[in-house]
Amino acid sequence: MKIKFSEKTDKIIKNLALEAKNFGVKIYFVGGLVRDIIMGIEPLDVDILVEGNAIDFISSLDFVDIKSVHKDFGTIKTQIEGIEIDFASTRKEFYPLSGCLPEVVELGCSIEDDLIRRDFTINAIALEILADGNYRLIDKFSGCHDIKNKTLKVLHKNSYIDDPTRILRGLDFKLRFNFDFSENDKELINEYLKSPSREGLSVDRVILTLNKLFSSNLRAKEAFREFVDKKYYRILFDNKDLSCKKIFDAIEKFKIEDYSKVIIKYILDEPFDVPELKTRFEIYKYFKQFDADEICVYYTNTKDERALLYFSKLKDIKLNIKGSDLLNLGYKEGKLIGFMLDKVLEAKLEENSSVLNFNDEIEFVKKNTIL
Repeated sequence: MKIKFSEKTDKIIKNLALEAKNFGVKIYFVGGLVRDIIMGIEPLDVDILVEGNAIDFISSLDFVDIKSVHKDFGTIKTQIEGIEIDFASTRKEFYPLSGCLPEVVELGCSIEDDLIRRDFTINAIALEILADGNYRLIDKFSGCHDIKNKTLKVLHKNSYIDDPTRILRGLDFKLRFNFDFSENDKELINEYLKSPSREGLSVDRVILTLNKLFSSNLRAKEAFREFVDKKYYRILFDNKDLSCKKIFDAIEKFKIEDYSKVIIKYILDEPFDVPELKTRFEIYKYFKQFDADEICVYYTNTKDERALLYFSKLKDIKLNIKGSDLLNLGYKEGKLIGFMLDKVLEAKLEENSSVLNFNDEIEFVKKNTIL
């Protein structure tokens, strides 16, 4: 099997393989990198798995620049001749509660024990990097077959219970590569969603996965539609009244560029009451404290036209005059300057206002002078 690395990277990898043999450990490419290689996708990053203790191995090499070390997980970030390479130790993990972060129970386990903790068979394939420059394929779970058939399969029946974000990662693979869950996996997912356990759920981990899932605007609509239709939101909530049409109509009206942020806010949003706002100035002052994503989500849930009025007509109205201009007109420093600036802004925000530019603002101040 040939892998397209740069000449420098290829030389570094061969050198690492020789050093690993001398040190008495085996090193591997594993997971997404191997999956991409098999699918004909050129690898971007180089991650290497060490069957043993990665930190001890890398620390023995004098040509490696160590950037950071995470002892609990046996991982180490490095730079070698200007190329960033991450190393990890093989490890066994245990999920004490559904959805929580796993606990490491053993570092330096066998490659087979490390692979079984992975999410899908397509990501549980390894390539041993041999000292002679060749590679040895390790595919205990028939991941190559599943890649060929574009099928997503977990490695054991409790996989979605242990980590329900695998449902979302699977959906991401489905949309990116036109894969689909196996029939057995669909049953496992439906069983989990009937009564999900959230006692140990890491919401931050779910949000990170959602960020990736909705990161592409091209796939966001389809991803969110399936998230709603298949009730994947039950990972987080028992029930959630979510509407694909409403949120995407609002995204268009509010000219949102980053779909991911606004969709996640919509999923997690808790409705809030807006106080009575009678004037355009009050509307401006209130909604000014929120960013476009928040206002978009609020409008999606309420259809409050005041939010749309602020965004489409009021938010870009600014004063040209400053406090220094009022000082030049004879005002003294203090609260009165802020009061008068607000009065000018209020006049400028009025519908069909005649206060349009710097000179208009100065004239308004002169006519309404309070000294």
